[in-house]
Amino acid sequence: MKTLLNKFKFVLFLFVLLSCNSKNEEGQLILPSVFSDYMVLQQKTDVIFWGRSRPNEKITIKGSWGESNTVKADDSGEWELKLPTPSAGGPFEVNVNSSYETIRYEDVLIGEVWLASGQSNMVWKLNQCEGCIDNQEEEIANANYNEIRFFNNPMDLSRTVVKSQKWRPVTSEFAGEMEDTYSVESFSAAGYFFARELYDELSVPIGIIGSSWGGTRVEAWTSRKKLSQITSLELPLISKNSISINDRDALKKYYKNYNDSIAKLNNKLFGFNTINLPKLEEQPWLSNTGEKISKIIEKKWQKLILNDEEYSKFDYDDSRWKTWQKNHEAPKYEDLSGRFENIFDPKDFLLTNGTIWFRTEIDLNDISSDYELIYEEGADDTDQTYFNGVLIGNTFSWSKERRYVINKSLLKKGKNVLAIRLTDLDGPGGFNGRILLKNNTSQNEILMKNFKFKHQAFVINRKLIVHNLNHDELIKKSNYLNKNIARGFAVDSPEEYSILFDRILSNVLPYTIKGTIWYQGEANVTNYDEYQTLFSALIEDWRESWGYEFPFYYVQIAPFTEEGNVGVREAQRKTLETTENTGMVVLMDIGERDDIHPHNKQDVGKRLALLALDKDYGFNFVSSGPLYKNHEVKGNFLYVDFDGKGSGLKFINGKNGFEIAGKDNKFYPATADIVENKIRVYSKNVKKPKNVRYGWKNWTVGTLFNKEGLPASSFSSLN
Repeated sequence: MKTLLNKFKFVLFLFVLLSCNSKNEEGQLILPSVFSDYMVLQQKTDVIFWGRSRPNEKITIKGSWGESNTVKADDSGEWELKLPTPSAGGPFEVNVNSSYETIRYEDVLIGEVWLASGQSNMVWKLNQCEGCIDNQEEEIANANYNEIRFFNNPMDLSRTVVKSQKWRPVTSEFAGEMEDTYSVESFSAAGYFFARELYDELSVPIGIIGSSWGGTRVEAWTSRKKLSQITSLELPLISKNSISINDRDALKKYYKNYNDSIAKLNNKLFGFNTINLPKLEEQPWLSNTGEKISKIIEKKWQKLILNDEEYSKFDYDDSRWKTWQKNHEAPKYEDLSGRFENIFDPKDFLLTNGTIWFRTEIDLNDISSDYELIYEEGADDTDQTYFNGVLIGNTFSWSKERRYVINKSLLKKGKNVLAIRLTDLDGPGGFNGRILLKNNTSQNEILMKNFKFKHQAFVINRKLIVHNLNHDELIKKSNYLNKNIARGFAVDSPEEYSILFDRILSNVLPYTIKGTIWYQGEANVTNYDEYQTLFSALIEDWRESWGYEFPFYYVQIAPFTEEGNVGVREAQRKTLETTENTGMVVLMDIGERDDIHPHNKQDVGKRLALLALDKDYGFNFVSSGPLYKNHEVKGNFLYVDFDGKGSGLKFINGKNGFEIAGKDNKFYPATADIVENKIRVYSKNVKKPKNVRYGWKNWTVGTLFNKEGLPASSFSSLN
């Protein structure tokens, strides 16, 4: 095992040392940028330092607390050593010495270090958007803790930004620096609230390594080696070819050739054309703000041609297009009708993701002044908007409200034409609110029923598949297409298998940590039946990569109307039963029907901290809500017992959510009561109950808690 671990770490060197904070020229002494001023080192252990120097060079690391260690670099210049750390304290200095160079790290603290990872709910910053964190202004104003420090591992597959990343204290001193990844407001809200709870209870320095990426699947965070061990997972590029799992260049070439063949196959079978999604070829993160980067992407979207050059023109004949008519309840904003899921079945991910064109005629009498076109609450995800054939707006953001000026020179008395190309890349898509047209004297809503539309392209694995089907053909052939369209594999995108393990996580691996907190799962709703296997594999993979069994605490995704949500929640609950040294935060009480990103990140952080304080720091807190244990049948009643009951069970705001079924497994709503610290459930429709479930909906609000205020997880005894 030790030999395998050393081989694995050597492979990581090849990745990590590309991301160091010094140039690797003429054998200079270099360390990864996760070692910097203001860093926090894990207390009372042997922390790992690693880097590169001249071959066979002697490297000595000294901590000002009195410990030192020396190692000799190997023939390629790689080296690694361990340095004992004292109890929490500081500030200290750490000196890394070779025969020709010294690197000094100042203001180093010793304390508790945690890795915070996942997708957008872990990325979600204190200033993510206005009003999207509870008590946002107050929280940002009060975020002033010199002994809470963050290292943000950036979302950059090119591994450019990480070269200049540094640890930063949560203080106002660093707010407003050029790189917004350094400022207090840019830290993970869930990570910050977790750290704050630990700091308040432990009174020791807390270090958080933030390594997350929005919209990413668990497969992207897991190594190829581990994925290849999952026999149920289809990995043809690994299992059916002789390519080494560590030969990424060969894999990338094979991916490309495979995808090229897939594109040709779709063209041959269906006449579909495959186009790559716009992306940054060289990601200029260092010299640009997030807004400037969006502008670069927007220009690429503007130039993108999807066999649709005529659709924006004033005189285009759209008489064969369908009129927008609400046929389904969308997963969110059900009172609106501008969601893709209003037209197409929300369970049909092929049709509800992709590009749709909208056109409508607007009659204007007053053309004496400019108008403003407003998409309230934004459009999901990216739009190119034309008025009378002229581009007036182009935005790459799923949540940003659009406000596009229509210059009066574009206006025509009488008939005008608004044309919109809207592309949804993943999840629910469409218009998030009303579409308004106003000038200095009037304001009118443009109703969705006045639009004609045409579905133009699917989105599959970061590619646009342009089809030539009209609406009726699309609906008729939907099932066939879902089963038979060739999908290929994501390449050089966050969706690619193992890419975030290789290019993001490896930037900080194997920096010594106490444990990991994780918030992810929303991107895996389409394969929730595989999630328990995949998630358990990730936890095992990371522990093997670090070389020790650290605690792994995670957040069960909050209820949301998207199909598959309850399936992921159940897979996360079941992971507790199969994977040791884990804990799960339940959010059944703070989900938001219209937002997959709950604004209450304070309770997310607090509940994660409860797990750590209880399990790792000896506080003996009740750290979990009720978790299904077993049930027994007594007559027509079914009695459900739970772990995590704390000092007892209680209901809040009703006793809803329980259902029972007989041997036919047909579930009916059940009445629920607390009897002898168990839940007794009954339904007049089930004479011989056999199974029970609770909260078994994608969107629901939990009502069962323990007396400590922690909510129960949804569950089904069928699982």
